Formats: sequence, structure tokens, C-alpha cells
Amino acid sequence: MKAIKEKTRRTMAFYLMISPWFIVFLLLGLFPLLYGLYLSFTNYYGFNMDNLRPVGMHNYEMVFTDSDAMYALYRTLVFSLINVPLGTAVALGLALLLNSQVHGGRVFRTIFYLPSIIPAITTIFLWKQLLLSSNGGLFNEFLKLLGLKGVNWLSYDYATFSLILLSTWGAGGGILIFLAGLKGIPTELYESASIDGANAFQRFFKITLPLLTPVIFFNLLNGLIGSLQVYMQPILLTGSELLSRPIKPIYLYVVHAFQQIFGYQRFAYGMALLWVLFVVILVLSIIIFSTNKYWVYSETDEKR
Repeated sequence: MKAIKEKTRRTMAFYLMISPWFIVFLLLGLFPLLYGLYLSFTNYYGFNMDNLRPVGMHNYEMVFTDSDAMYALYRTLVFSLINVPLGTAVALGLALLLNSQVHGGRVFRTIFYLPSIIPAITTIFLWKQLLLSSNGGLFNEFLKLLGLKGVNWLSYDYATFSLILLSTWGAGGGILIFLAGLKGIPTELYESASIDGANAFQRFFKITLPLLTPVIFFNLLNGLIGSLQVYMQPILLTGSELLSRPIKPIYLYVVHAFQQIFGYQRFAYGMALLWVLFVVILVLSIIIFSTNKYWVYSETDEKR
């Protein structure tokens, strides 16, 4: 009886501790999410709550017949297909460099992480005005030093490359996660491999990479979810107002939803766009999780 009372007390204490977070989640997370889903089946445009009426699947049908939405989704998938593996590879490479006991490693670690904590708007304007500007930008000045002609980095031909470069520059968060994973690999494994005659490449592919696969999986999944929701960078790089669309190569899906909601006050349609994106992210996440057993190392997996 005493054990049951102690268990009940601990259970009540647990729920009491998490109740503030749970209440905030219900009020500011789950309720707006479900209310937005409800409004996506109505004719809501922001000022017609008294005249609200259901329209069934009309808004969702519009998503798949809207050529701009489908084009934006396609460009978002292409951008993510390039950006996510590239960002993951860069973060892994820099983490390996920092883990090699390079002189001044703490300084470099801080420098690499800084882009992740600088406000996004500041970062975008920095790149736009100082680095990517066709008139006096640092990239073009560097090209001139090499005897090459400067280019317009925000033009139709180079905008996607510039956006990917900007996104890759902010890989600091991934670097720290990879670095933590590297620190968790027992040094005894490397010492044993060295005694057996394994070189640096063999140690990397036989020890480091397999043991880092859970971290790679985590970074890939989070990178994909974040990449599919990019909207601020394209808007600020080649557009400045709600109704000014970024040029077509970087007209991404959430940019389209953002303009439909805040530019044209098509709230119900915009929420339908975002719920379609939610389903796309969910499906892609399930696909990635389904490949987990084929390439992610797990110490609890008896097959390994």
C-alpha cells in the first residue's frame, strides 16, 4: 500500500512539473494548429468570421491546380535535395577538422558557430550588401583579383547558388552536433585500429563514419525539415515587399504561402498550402525513418 501511494505521489509530481509546458503547448501550439486546419476547410479571409462557411476540399483542390504552388514546391524540393546533403557534408568536414586538435580549435569553433546565432535578417542583409552585391561585393572583388569578370549573384542564373551558399554558411549548429558525436567515440577503437595497421582513411570509414550515422541521420532529418520551410532568405535576397515575388529560381513553397496569407489575405488557402507542406514533410520523414535500419548503426541492434 505504501509503495502504491509513493508511486501515485511521484506520478502526480511528474504531471505537476510538466503542466506549465503542457498548458502552453495546448494554448499556443496544438489549438492554433488544429484551428488552422479547421479554417483551411472554410472561406476565411481574415475579416469574415461572422460569414464563415465551409467550402469542403476547395482550398486543397486549389493547391494542386495552382501552377505557382506546384512550381514553388518543385523548386523547394530541388533546393532541399542540394542544400541538405551539402550542408551536412560541410558540417561533418569542419567538425572533423576541429576534432583533430588543431591549434586554436576553440576560436575556430566559436567562429564557425557565430552564423547560427546571428539574427537571420542581419545575416541576409550582410550577404546581400557586402558579399553578393554586383557593385563592389567581396565575391566580385575576389573574381577581379583572379582576372575574371564579376557576376550578378542575385540574377536568375546565380540566385539558387547564392541561396545554397548562404544556407551552407549557417551550418554551425550541425558542426557542434557532429563534434559532440565525435567526442563520444572511444579513443580505444582508434588505438586498436592503428596497432592493426589501419590508415587514416580506413579508420574514418570503418570506425568514425559508422559510429556517426545516428548523428548524420539526426542532422539530415532536421536539415530537411528546416530546408522545406525556408522563406525569409529568398524574400530578403531578391524581394523587399509582401507583393514583390523573389525571382523564379528561389520562389520557394513557404514564400508562396506567406504571400497568399499576408499579401493577398487568402488565409484559408494559405493554411491549406501549409497543411499540404506538413503532409509532404511527414511523408519524407517516414521515408527517411524507414531507411534507418539499413545504414544507421545502433549498439542495440542484434543484427550488427
